Amino acid sequence: MVDNLNPTNQFHPYQPMDDTPQSERSESGLAAMVKKLRSADVNESLGKLRGYARANPGKVLGGLAAVAIGFGLLRKRSK
Repeated sequence: MVDNLNPTNQFHPYQPMDDTPQSERSESGLAAMVKKLRSADVNESLGKLRGYARANPGKVLGGLAAVAIGFGLLRKRSK
């Protein structure tokens, strides 16, 4: 999109003058999640998950069963 009103202005007429420019805003959404995952220690996170699964096998299996049933219901609905 080209700003024909004032091409050197970082703000458009429909943006408030006190709005933060896009280049200075903090990341959000998928890009922020990926950046957090890169910075997190994956081995440490997997170790915590394994420890929880070993301590609570019933909860983990129940959760996996609920997810499988949910996916099956959604798949049946989409056909």
